[in-house]
Amino acid sequence: MKRITCWALTLLLCCAPFGKVKALVLPEEEPVLVYYMPQTELLLTAEYDEVVTEIGPFYQYSERFLGTKDVVTKAERLFVLTGMKFRPMACADTTRTFILQDKNIKLQWVNLSPHGTLVGYNLPAEQSTKRTSSARHRDNDKQQESSIGTETTRLMPLLEEQLMASSTAKMAEGAAKQIYRIRETRLNLLAGEVDKAPVDGNAIKLMLQELDKREQELTALFVGRRTVIHHKHHVTFTPKNTSGQKKEESILFRFSKYYGIVAADDLSGEPVNLQLTKNTHSQRHTDKPSQKPGTSLYYNLPGSGNLIVTYGDNEMINHPVDIAQWGVSVPLNAALIASSPRITFNPLTGAIVSIER
Repeated sequence: MKRITCWALTLLLCCAPFGKVKALVLPEEEPVLVYYMPQTELLLTAEYDEVVTEIGPFYQYSERFLGTKDVVTKAERLFVLTGMKFRPMACADTTRTFILQDKNIKLQWVNLSPHGTLVGYNLPAEQSTKRTSSARHRDNDKQQESSIGTETTRLMPLLEEQLMASSTAKMAEGAAKQIYRIRETRLNLLAGEVDKAPVDGNAIKLMLQELDKREQELTALFVGRRTVIHHKHHVTFTPKNTSGQKKEESILFRFSKYYGIVAADDLSGEPVNLQLTKNTHSQRHTDKPSQKPGTSLYYNLPGSGNLIVTYGDNEMINHPVDIAQWGVSVPLNAALIASSPRITFNPLTGAIVSIER
């Protein structure tokens, strides 16, 4: 009996999440299992572009040597919010704690997530591991996912002859001559008027790509350059489970076209607003945390609502969501458990996904 008690206490410590948890009174010399209902968190991802416009060092000579007036004359850095995405994640709701006795239910058959929430009952080890691994993968994505561009110092794409010129005008003239030579070489290559033709189509393609790249670098010295750097910013929002509250509103952050993402209280940017509306049939859970050991396995019936995220007059997100902490905990039928079925629970909401006998 002492061995079983030690096993139960070890399982409890492994499954309990770190944080503020009420002290539980557990029976002595009796194996029990502690688990939690899930709590929904919304991971919102803002996608935005940083647009950097640079003046070409030879922009004053663009009309003279290239015959174009369409050039950049002002350097600037602007930010554009391009989209918003969201996905639900789950952690343990420590306000809904349940203690399970090893009487009608075999504790070793209860499959828990790393957070201590239900993912299944009597599931094969491979299936249980797969579900908990995917849950960990979703959480890790929050930290790993990023797409932030970096700028590198660009060298002047000129030859020694142009770089040693006595004036900027001479350098610009030399760069323009290089551009015309590249255009002439490309035309001869396409027409087949070259002394040593490439051996196959692949070689021709690579040569043309390199010529195009070189021409773009030199042309940017006259007309300027526009660089777009992609960014992502993550915000986590946890819906409250206050009874009687039908709508929850919050400023996620502010967005400035000059500074990008700024704090919610920084008035230099325009607010990105979140509005979460609870459906009329959804209500806050009325079940109380089980402080005494029970013999029933509880699952969750989540509440539902609608998520809207706006930026100015633009509606970035308008999507229905299931919120676990708005739900009600329901016991499984004892006769069902006695038949030793395989039950799969949704790790995000705690609802039943499937029952296989």
